[in-house]
Order: sequence, then structure tokens, then C-alpha cells
Amino acid sequence: MKYKLIGMDFDGTLLTDDKKVSKITEEKLKDLKEEGYKIVGVTARTLAGAKGNVPLEMFNYVIINNGVSIYDVERKTEDWLGYISQDEAKEIIEIIKSKSDQIDIISENNYYTLVKKKNSPLPFIIDIDKVEEVDETIARMNIFLKSCENVQQHYEELTEKFPNINCFIMQDSGSDYQWLIINPKGINKSETLKYLGEKLNISLDEMIFFGDGLNDLEAMQEVGMSVAMGNALAEVKKHANEVTDTNNNDGIAKFLSKTLI
Repeated sequence: MKYKLIGMDFDGTLLTDDKKVSKITEEKLKDLKEEGYKIVGVTARTLAGAKGNVPLEMFNYVIINNGVSIYDVERKTEDWLGYISQDEAKEIIEIIKSKSDQIDIISENNYYTLVKKKNSPLPFIIDIDKVEEVDETIARMNIFLKSCENVQQHYEELTEKFPNINCFIMQDSGSDYQWLIINPKGINKSETLKYLGEKLNISLDEMIFFGDGLNDLEAMQEVGMSVAMGNALAEVKKHANEVTDTNNNDGIAKFLSKTLI
């Protein structure tokens, strides 16, 4: 078979707008997994966040936190590719805090929230006043700015001052709002797919990837077949090999049924 690995973003891609996986799509992915394809979820969510909405048994692997780690579903083990030091997180926050509405410091399973108090009933969302309260390894950060009109300026500032991070601008389909994501240096969805492929002896050319948002672009530009969802941002559709139906209308299952015959 030409393609050996099928990867997909979660929110806006695999998940419908009500944060569910349709039965049609779930069964299609399970069938392909049985046929020998490697099915890989690729998400910005934490592992706990992924487990909360997605039946993980339909995957072989789940790449979480925008590529920071790979969860092996069968073995229930996790392979970390990098992290952000607490000192570096503290320096970033000192620069950007006054310009932000909310800052998330994200570990394997928890969201530690600065600036804006969320008072969430969810146990994995924890309000804090300073970075020192985080006693776990930091996977990545979200920075939600007071004004996204200045997002490019803040992106350039952080990129210049912190060479050991990977800062990028994020935007979901269905929204004009942009924010900043801070990953460890050299880590994104594309690089982690490549890393996993090398372990499995699968090249990027032998992969299909489905996406909808800006953090999917790097992976879509590298794989053999990139597929934008019908609801994807125009920029994502522009760089995709194909466009399928929307996340609410089984776009993944429809494309795979048509292509992998």
C-alpha cells in the first residue's frame, strides 16, 4: 500500500463541533487499524484532555501537546521529546504577562492558569499566581493576548529573545482570534510525526494527515498526502493536496473510503 500511517488533528478535524467522534468515523479508523495502517492522533490537547473526548483504542499512537510527547496506546507508555525549563517559562511570563489576558502553563495532564482566574471545577485546570507553583515538567505554554492585533510583534519579540523555544501563531478554524503557543525548540506536529515514522520505518511520504488550523500547516506541508477539512482555514486549504468534507460531516471517513480502496 502506498500509505502506511494516517494522522489527524483532533479539534475541528476528528472531533465534531460538540467535541465527539462520529460512529462512522470511529468505525472507519478501527477497520483501517485492523488492516494494518498506523492510526495516529495529533493534538494540542494534554493526554487527559485527549482521553476525555476520544476513544483512544482506535489509535496506535497519540501525539499530544503539539508534538511534545508520543503516547503508545497499547503499551500505555509516553515518550517525551523535550520540555520548557521553569526558569525560561518565568522569563517569558515576565515579558508578556502585562500584555496577556491569560497564560497557560501545560504539563502532561494539567493546565496551570496565570493572570485570569478560571475557578474551574475541572481538576486538571489549576489557578496559580506564579510559575514556582508548577511542580511538574512543563510541556508547553499558551499565551492569550489582550489584543491579537499585535500577535506578530509579540511572536517576533519572543522568537528573538528565546532561541531555545519554538514560538508560533495559532488560529483555529471558525474563529478570527489568534494567540501564541510556546513549544520546546524544534518540536511541532511535523517533527514528531517524522520522529515516530523513523521508529516505525515509515517515511513522511507514506503518511496522510488531516487538519484544519494553523498548527497543522507544518505537518501538512511535509506528508505525502495532506487533507484539509471543509471547515479549515483558507490558509490551510491553500497548502493542502486535497479538501474533504467538514468535521461535522465525516470528512475523514469519506476521504479514506474514497482513497484507500
